[in-house]
Amino acid sequence: MTDISDTSDDIYKYADRAQAALLGMVRSVMREAESEGLAGGHHFYITYFTHADGVVISDKLRAQHPEEITIVLQNQYEDLEIEEEAFHVTLSFNDTPERLTVPFAAMSKFYDPSVAFGLMFDVDAPDIDFAALAEQDAMVDAILSAEEEQSDALDAKSDEKKGEVVSLDSFRNK
Repeated sequence: MTDISDTSDDIYKYADRAQAALLGMVRSVMREAESEGLAGGHHFYITYFTHADGVVISDKLRAQHPEEITIVLQNQYEDLEIEEEAFHVTLSFNDTPERLTVPFAAMSKFYDPSVAFGLMFDVDAPDIDFAALAEQDAMVDAILSAEEEQSDALDAKSDEKKGEVVSLDSFRNK
């Protein structure tokens, strides 16, 4: 008896073709959103691996989301560009704009809640060196801490100068 879970005889690679077709459909829908905007109440939740090849994301955001991140394309996104292999979009994270590049091959989930349509893609999570990530997190934390200390020091100096009162009498000839 043949094991139906054994795909070694699958010369046509049905699973790969189905995934490519579904990614093509997502790409096509996103191209429509790129040129015409999101129609009706449609919006997209897109989950992808932050360490996959070709992903462009800030180190700070990657440190906060070391494996996967879900982004939402709804009202507050800018400059959506769709290419054959990836899409680019600018989103705001804590009031800071971030330009993202997401290869379609890095996408693990796509969901449009307005019509309850979702897809999960058979994507292998990239190998992640968690020791290097911890090192990178420590570096990011140190940089953020130093920036905060510098900002606090500047604020303190500014406050000192604001409290200084100079008498005009000291400039008069007596």
